Amino acid sequence: MQVIDNLISNALKYSPFDTTITIRVKAKSDNVRLEVEDEGPGISEEEMPKLFGKFARLSAQPTGGEHSTGLGLSIVKKMVEAMNGKVWCESEPGKGATFIVELPLIAD
Repeated sequence: MQVIDNLISNALKYSPFDTTITIRVKAKSDNVRLEVEDEGPGISEEEMPKLFGKFARLSAQPTGGEHSTGLGLSIVKKMVEAMNGKVWCESEPGKGATFIVELPLIAD
């Protein structure tokens, strides 16, 4: 729940008002994939390596003046990796960002 909360909170925090946040969940035979897509400013190629770092503050600013500690995505990465999953971002500046989490399914 913390991973989902952090990703949705970030999407809301960095997207302009009256835009869409899309959440997708896809189950596959061996994993589940969560995608959180926003219509924010996007992330440049230069800033992408810093994205999941502790206290990372990139050029994008919260649209509603919210406070940011720069820890949210670092927490997401640590939690996802602790569950043997993967997290990454696909983005183009000016075209929003999609954060993707893949977690393995546990066999019964």
